[in-house]
Amino acid sequence: MILQNTHFARCLPAFIILMLAGLSFPEASYSFELSKPGKTKGELFPHILKAETYTLNTRNVKSLTRQGHDLWVGTTSGLIRYNTFTDDDYQIFDNQSGLLSNSVFTVHFDKKNFPWVGTYGGGLSYFNAGQWENINTPQGLSDAFVYDVEFHNNDIWIATWSGANMVSGDPSLRSSWTEFTIENTEGGLIDNWVYAIEIAQDGTVWFGTESGVSRLKGNQWKNWNHTAGLGAPLRLVERDNEGIMGSFKGSHHAPPSPDIPNPTNSAFRPNYVVSMLLDEKTGLWIGTWGGGLSLLDIHTSKIRNFTVKDGLPGNYILALKKGPQGNLWIGTNNGLSRFNGTTFENFAKLNGLVSDFIFSIEFGPTNYVWLGGHYGMNRLEIEPKTGTLKKTGF
Repeated sequence: MILQNTHFARCLPAFIILMLAGLSFPEASYSFELSKPGKTKGELFPHILKAETYTLNTRNVKSLTRQGHDLWVGTTSGLIRYNTFTDDDYQIFDNQSGLLSNSVFTVHFDKKNFPWVGTYGGGLSYFNAGQWENINTPQGLSDAFVYDVEFHNNDIWIATWSGANMVSGDPSLRSSWTEFTIENTEGGLIDNWVYAIEIAQDGTVWFGTESGVSRLKGNQWKNWNHTAGLGAPLRLVERDNEGIMGSFKGSHHAPPSPDIPNPTNSAFRPNYVVSMLLDEKTGLWIGTWGGGLSLLDIHTSKIRNFTVKDGLPGNYILALKKGPQGNLWIGTNNGLSRFNGTTFENFAKLNGLVSDFIFSIEFGPTNYVWLGGHYGMNRLEIEPKTGTLKKTGF
């Protein structure tokens, strides 16, 4: 069986419990709606979490997307549709059942509730009339490596490693496809390696790339990179990033790796945008490679950076998600964080997580959060009143 569910049960060492027993956490606030204080802090959650752990053999969980009671799990060894109300109702899709690649980057659903799957080297696949339809470069796709897919009105936006695409109309028709690259936008798109797309209600499109962030508003482009303030200065993160690349290049990310798509020897690449999340009240949250978490004010273009020194557990921001109570949930190379606007409440393997690498985050219908990590995933229960995670009753 691919999904193996085990209830996590072990105790923290006594000295850690004593050391952390005095910590307290504020009631839930709303990080997306409050102005940020001048100084933030981080606190390690002092208890074992009430967690269920799902081991997936050698599958790293790159994406998690919920559709009703089903959780679609994108892994490095295929796509799993899992009914979360059961222990044994699941279905696996891979290159033996219609996909062109077993490594899945992202899963999104269109207006008809059909899944669209971006893969590592196999292009884009969507489920239609009971079978998978595959789209690749002959149909107009810029590249066979598809890292993100977003839907806006009747358009499909696709992030690839050779530019971005917009599809208006039937994706099987070449005339429906528009391509955006450095060349055909005259530098408007800052880099052809595109990892994330976010779309505002007014149709403004944000692109997270390997060289920074680009914005397309109407037919006008604007870019932000480290020179404009994206990512923290090296002096603030250099010591905290020491030795990190060994973890990424080890069993977690042995190259070639679909988990972190273009790793290099550099532990500090502040222009390299790994994740992105838009909230129009607050701004654009940007996860960088070693430069921490950036918040771009979409009205003033000012950038605020958060690092380990501000309370984050790690400076490599792999996943961003808005929680049901309005808090920001952050997946890093060193565990999970819940940010309420003032405090980063941090969780690690010490607390019962399956992995310190958090690649994906998704929320369930009834106060649950799912985390995708290295070789497995967790389901954790959220306290409805406070928005924090429930602890075991030891």
